[in-house]
Amino acid sequence: MMRVPIVPFCLLLLCLLHLPLALAPRLSAQTPTPTAGLTTRDLAGTWTLNVFEQGTSGTPTRVANPRGLLIIDAAGHVFEFVTSSAAQRAPLGAQAPLADAPATFAGYGGFWGSYRLDAAQKKIVFKPEAGISTLLTSAREFSRTVEYSADRLTLASIDEPHAAGGTRWTWERVPPVDNLSPLYRRVVGFWQHIVEKRINVATKAVVSETRRSPSVIVYTPAGFVGVHFPPLNRKPFAADTPTPEEARAALQGYIGYYGALGVYPGEVFHNILAGVSPAQGSILRRFADIEGDELTVRLQPGRNQQGQDATNATIVVLKRLSGVDDMLPR
Repeated sequence: MMRVPIVPFCLLLLCLLHLPLALAPRLSAQTPTPTAGLTTRDLAGTWTLNVFEQGTSGTPTRVANPRGLLIIDAAGHVFEFVTSSAAQRAPLGAQAPLADAPATFAGYGGFWGSYRLDAAQKKIVFKPEAGISTLLTSAREFSRTVEYSADRLTLASIDEPHAAGGTRWTWERVPPVDNLSPLYRRVVGFWQHIVEKRINVATKAVVSETRRSPSVIVYTPAGFVGVHFPPLNRKPFAADTPTPEEARAALQGYIGYYGALGVYPGEVFHNILAGVSPAQGSILRRFADIEGDELTVRLQPGRNQQGQDATNATIVVLKRLSGVDDMLPR
């Protein structure tokens, strides 16, 4: 019969006394990175909005039931979409109402563009390419203070349009999807809009081409999608607060939302959680093909007013700005 050796009590006690020292390296590796030592790799990832506060003085007031998505990559790109409970009262799948454009405009926020981190000053400087507001363009940078701890990120406005001093966003990191497939990894990234083509389904002839103001689709390794597609040549607001006519013009033709992402061979699904157009509840099926750094997204042909299949299909061509390695947290 096999005999199990007995560990002497003194040896066992010695091992127990040294156990904390053995665990010390692992515990120290989990210590949150202080904001002063923050890097773009720390910021890289997908973040959902946990707390949204607004106020010009004293203690900011919490906005009820906020929704939002923040996407940051280590290559210097950023996407943001934020909305409040008041803006979510439209019927599921409906476009945000334009009849009361100022109220609708006030219920949404967001932009996409680039950023640079100033860890010593504990702030991020953003350079928007475009946003829901026509004041958010590459000609106007703005800054936010930054506080970082583990998987929580708090930003506060300094000098940006439509965000009075005291506006704060508290974000929580979403972990990547488990076991990202090779196909999923190819899809992930920031993709900038190049052109939209209307193509005759029967003849394959190009019927028309449309350009937009700087636009983007972002697919994240955490299973989210973000879109900012503003129309071309929007006029900037005359002041920080738009007139009803300016607000209506800013929203007209704007496609902007975020949602859950589904990736399948040759297809992606955008399940919209919040949006200006289309609004929450919509499910968009898109055929997708990637060749090198070019993504071609094909929309299903719809039906005309007579119920017949539409003659033309829409194809959107985009170029890659970043990839999965830029979007995974360290």
